[in-house]
Amino acid sequence: MKSELLWDAMGHIDESRIEEALRQPEDRVAGKKRKKSRLKKGVASAAAAALVIMVGTPLLAAESPAFYQALYSVSPSAAQFFIPVREACVDNGIRMEVVSAGLEGDTARIYVSLQDLEGDRIDETTDLFDSYAIRRSFDSVGTCSRVAYDEENRKATFLIEITAMGGSDIKGGKITFSVREFISGKTAREDIPLELKPSDLAQREITGVLTDPVITGGSYSWEAQQDFGVSIEDETAMEELEKKLPTTMLVPGESLYSPMENMDISAAGYMDGMLHIQLRMKESLTLDPHGFVYLMNEKGERIDSYCAVYFAEHTESNDLRVDYDEMMFKIPKEALEEYRLYGSFYTAGRNVKGDWRVTFSL
Repeated sequence: MKSELLWDAMGHIDESRIEEALRQPEDRVAGKKRKKSRLKKGVASAAAAALVIMVGTPLLAAESPAFYQALYSVSPSAAQFFIPVREACVDNGIRMEVVSAGLEGDTARIYVSLQDLEGDRIDETTDLFDSYAIRRSFDSVGTCSRVAYDEENRKATFLIEITAMGGSDIKGGKITFSVREFISGKTAREDIPLELKPSDLAQREITGVLTDPVITGGSYSWEAQQDFGVSIEDETAMEELEKKLPTTMLVPGESLYSPMENMDISAAGYMDGMLHIQLRMKESLTLDPHGFVYLMNEKGERIDSYCAVYFAEHTESNDLRVDYDEMMFKIPKEALEEYRLYGSFYTAGRNVKGDWRVTFSL
C-alpha cells in the first residue's frame, strides 16, 4: 500500500519536464561525453521532493508513461518497486491479463492473454509486431511468443520467458509487460509461380540507379559470405560484411507485378553481373508486408538470392514510408533462360493500437 502511495505522489512531477529531460542528447563536446548524472540527479531530486511533499495524495501516476520511462531509465529496480501491481487492463475493447507466472532457477515463464471484448480483431495469427516491452529490475534477456488461441473466446495466449544473466537464480520481484499495438488477419501466398520470365527481366533497360539509398539492412547467402571472406556467425565481422554489400540500387518505377496488396515488383534488370529484382512494400510499419523471390529450373533446382539490400524512402510521416528489398542473383545472363521465377509473400489484414500494461510479482 505504501509503495502505491509513493508512486502516486511522484505523479506531481511535471510530465513535460520529464519528456524534455529524456529528449536531451548525450552529445560529445570537446571530446568528452555529456554525463548522464544531470538527468539522473534532476529526476531523482524531483522524485524525492514529490515524495516528501505529496506523499498522501493519490494521483495514479502509474498512468503516466513518461514518468515511468524516466524513472526506469534512472533506476529499473526503483521503477518496478514503486509501480502498483495490476494484473489486467482493458483498452480499445481489448483485455490483457496475466494468466500465470512461475520461476525455475534462472528462468521465469509468464503466460499473458489478449482477448477481444468487442469484435474479432484477435485470431490465430495475432502478432505483437515487436511492439512489446518487458521491464524488470534485474539483468536478463526476455522473449515473447504466441502459444495458443481460443477461438470461442477470441483469446490469444503468449508466453514470456525471462532468463537472468550469468545463470544466477531469479529471486523474484515485479515484472511490467506492455504492448502498444498488434497485427492479425495474416495471409500468405507461398511458393507461387510469377508471371515474369527471369531472362526477360535481365533484358530490361536500366533507366536510372540510386547511388545513396537509405539502407536499413541486408542479407547474405553462404556463397556471398565465402566470396566476401566473412562469416555472419562472427559478430565482430558483421560491419565489414555490410560494407561489402552493393550500394547501387535500381530506381523504383511502375509496378511490374503485384503478388498481393501493398506489395509489388517495382524494378528489375541486369547490373554488375547479377539479376536485380526489387520488391516494394507499402504500410510496412502497420501491416508488415514482406516476401522474397527465387529461381527454379525444370530439374527442381532452386537458386536463392546471392544477397539482398533493404532500403527505404522516408516521408514527413513515417506512416507513409515505403520499404524496398532488392534481391540479387549471381547467374550469367545467358543461363537465365533455364529458370522460372517463384515467390512467397506475407501480410497482415489489420493493425490494432492501444496502451496495454500489466505489472505482476514473481
